[in-house]
Amino acid sequence: MPPVIDPHVLRALYRSELRRRILQYLYTIYPSATYLSEIARVVGSDPSNVRGALVGLGNRYNGESSLVYLGLVEEIRNNGFKYYRLTEYGKKVVEMLKDYQAYYRKFI
Repeated sequence: MPPVIDPHVLRALYRSELRRRILQYLYTIYPSATYLSEIARVVGSDPSNVRGALVGLGNRYNGESSLVYLGLVEEIRNNGFKYYRLTEYGKKVVEMLKDYQAYYRKFI
């Protein structure tokens, strides 16, 4: 049975290419965690924008649409450092989106 995806999650992902790129990168290194600057370097974005996509950032990035708030990514604190890792739910969402895109690509 395919996973049930909250429509708020789908809306947040389709509204932000950066959120999708972050998820794709974290999927490729799953189950490993990494730090903010590394994510920013790999996805080709500014660390402040990546932080906004991950946890929210004032008016620019809605915290309720952030990857951590949506349960797609978890924040791990270790010795004063923060690392980010894809959750099991986040992994299922990425896999579902890949299947969805492959299916609908046939009709475009």
